[in-house]
Amino acid sequence: MKIAIVIAGLIIVAVAALVAIQPGFLKPASLSPVKKSDILGFSPGMTFDEANKVVTQRRYRCRQLRGSYTLECAVDGAKLTIDGDDVDAKHPIWRVHAVLSNPGPQDAAVKSISDQFNAQPTRDAREGWIWTVGRGLKLSYDGIALKLVDEAEEARLGKEGSKR
Repeated sequence: MKIAIVIAGLIIVAVAALVAIQPGFLKPASLSPVKKSDILGFSPGMTFDEANKVVTQRRYRCRQLRGSYTLECAVDGAKLTIDGDDVDAKHPIWRVHAVLSNPGPQDAAVKSISDQFNAQPTRDAREGWIWTVGRGLKLSYDGIALKLVDEAEEARLGKEGSKR
C-alpha cells in the first residue's frame, strides 16, 4: 500500500513539473492555436481531385484550363488560380494565387492575414509581405494578391522550366 502511495505521489510530482515547464501540456489539441494553411479551402499539397471536391462542396464557379491542371475560379470577388503539377499522377496543388478585388488599406490587410494565419510577416522588397504558414508553405501579399506556394515544388518546377 505504501508503495502505491509513493508511486502515485511521484506521478503527481512529475506531471506538476511537466506542466510547470510546458504549460500547454494538458491543454486539449482543439484549444491550441492552429495555423491556417489554405486560401478559401485550397492548399498546396492537396491533390487535384481534392481541389475539385472543394469546388463542388462550396459551389465555387471554376473552370479548368484546357490541357492543364489549373483551375480558375471567381470566389467572393477574388479571382483565384489553383495550379497543379502536370507531371505527377495525383497532380498535387503547388500554388494558390488570389487576386483581391478590393483589398483595402495594406496595413489592415497585413494585420488581418497575420491574425488569420497565426503568423508574423517579414517584409521583402520584391514580394511584399511574407509569412511562413506551414511546413514548406510560403504566403506572400503584395497589396493586391495573395500567393500561397509549396516552396520545394516551386523550386523543382522552376529548375525543370529552366532546363527546357
